[in-house]
Amino acid sequence: MRRRVVVPALVLLGSSFSTAALAEPLNDAERTARCADIRDVAADNGISAGYLFAGIAQAETNLSHCWEELDWACQGPPSVDCGGGPVVAGAGDGPCALMEGGLGMFQFDGGTFDETIARDGDGVLLLSGNVTRAVDFVVNMVMGSVYVDVSTAEEAKAWMNTVTVDGAGWDAWIQTVTHYYNGCTPSGCGVYEQRYQHYSDNGADVFFEQGEDFWNVDLPPCAPISPEGRMLEETDTCFTKGGPLPYWRVGIGGESNLHVWTGTTDLEEAVNFAEWELSFDEAGDYLVEVSVAAGTTPQAAYAVDHAGTTTAVVIDQGAADGFVELGVFPFAAGGAQRVFVGDNTGDLDDRRIAVDALRLTRIGGGGAGGSGEGGMPGSGGEDASGPIGAGGAPGGGGSDASGRGGAGSGNGRGGSSGDGGSEEGGGGEAADGGSASGCDCAARPGDSSGRAWALGVLGAALALVRRRRVESRSN
Repeated sequence: MRRRVVVPALVLLGSSFSTAALAEPLNDAERTARCADIRDVAADNGISAGYLFAGIAQAETNLSHCWEELDWACQGPPSVDCGGGPVVAGAGDGPCALMEGGLGMFQFDGGTFDETIARDGDGVLLLSGNVTRAVDFVVNMVMGSVYVDVSTAEEAKAWMNTVTVDGAGWDAWIQTVTHYYNGCTPSGCGVYEQRYQHYSDNGADVFFEQGEDFWNVDLPPCAPISPEGRMLEETDTCFTKGGPLPYWRVGIGGESNLHVWTGTTDLEEAVNFAEWELSFDEAGDYLVEVSVAAGTTPQAAYAVDHAGTTTAVVIDQGAADGFVELGVFPFAAGGAQRVFVGDNTGDLDDRRIAVDALRLTRIGGGGAGGSGEGGMPGSGGEDASGPIGAGGAPGGGGSDASGRGGAGSGNGRGGSSGDGGSEEGGGGEAADGGSASGCDCAARPGDSSGRAWALGVLGAALALVRRRRVESRSN
């Protein structure tokens, strides 16, 4: 079974063409810092063209995340990144008392505030979480764009890295943003040219404001593990967040106060998965720990590939807080080693699997691999055996498809209608057919050719778990 990509439309803050153009409460230094945050998160995700995201944020909120930075807007939920005050909320969806409208710098809008947080995760209230969610949303948007010829996340990122302001790919990029982020299509929106120009002008302005040298970055490599060990967060370039991007959410808590999570399935093979690629400067025994934040599955199965052997370890994320030991494993010098966890936990109830930092500490030499509280020991795993899994089944799981709107708020909530729908293997409920598709039912299975080893291990680890179809993945 294969489902096509459905990209939710985002719509612009209703007042942004008038009032927002006059409001610039961030000073120059603050704007530069905000652009640096966006640039660096994009680079951590393999995108060197961070100015593309900054252009969207400039068009939506003048780079503002907190209400005190844009106090003509509505007040959203509180955020520690706003000193406990409210994030900015869209002012174009009706009276502020309705508590609707987009949230934060990138204006994520799934309906009411509660519905948006349920769809995207409470991490969108954090500045780092808002940017992280924007990267996933935009990459998925480019994958589904009729103006761009790509079909995978890797291809979408590679294409974005070729886009230059007013040059190669710029028209296709602005068409994509206007159509899918704003929800204004050439044939169905009476102000299409105005909105196209708005995104184009803001994108160019924020690029030239900071200068070409500011935006030029070398994408960080996946660095090897030093002899004493180190910690790899979910923002590390050695980390892969695999599977359909709309099914990943951002959450508050964990290392750097941010983690990602997705719903669980009882499918035979993983749809969404997390993977840390590991390469070691020196062979040795290393304690492997994972940071668990707000996970609820009791059956999170990790596959540790080390020195030519694969070991499966199952932990109860719902009973854990902080770092949890997976065990001490011998690792060889060099690469081709990793830690993998998939969403196919076998849970019969809606649960979430949380992914945060991985910590490696050398045993018998070297110091701690990173900061963090001690955690509970994980349940023991055993060397996996049995057939290798087939990997990468389509369909399955993810956030519900009923979210209205994508990220963005305000007038013109119209966009493509969601087609969502329940299908065998999960995928959430059908979209409500509202004015903007926030269907969140996009599903494009990842390439599984390099991950069969892990899927086979997870199958062995969960062989005793009773499986039956779950009607929908957790929200």
